[in-house]
Amino acid sequence: MVETKFAVSIHLLTALAYNPGKWMSSEELSKSLCTNPSFVRKLIVDLARAELIQSLRGKAGGVQLAKKPSSIDLSEIYLAVSEHNRIEIPHKEPYTDCPVSCAMGNILSKVSTKVEEDIIQSLKKTKLSELVQQVPKQS
Repeated sequence: MVETKFAVSIHLLTALAYNPGKWMSSEELSKSLCTNPSFVRKLIVDLARAELIQSLRGKAGGVQLAKKPSSIDLSEIYLAVSEHNRIEIPHKEPYTDCPVSCAMGNILSKVSTKVEEDIIQSLKKTKLSELVQQVPKQS
């Protein structure tokens, strides 16, 4: 199953940035995201823990950005909600008579680490504010 938490979190934060200063409920956000409010609430917990959003409880409560969109890069969102080590390494005992089998765990671990580092460096180049600017303003 392809992980969607990162993409959905980008959508969620872009919606908040598009509505600056507005406290948005998980129900309201779930409509924009076309997903279940309980899934949104789980993401909110992770995003709040990463100090990307702040929440206000109560009838008039909701969530809003904790920082300016220009100070949030996509790597922060990725690190807040994504599973890391995109290349899953099998956890099997190597076949000791085969040098490839014995070395493969270490080799794949290095590849996985490099892929993760490259993803994070690439995501650091894009700010949330750049995404908000691509959303057409309503008349």
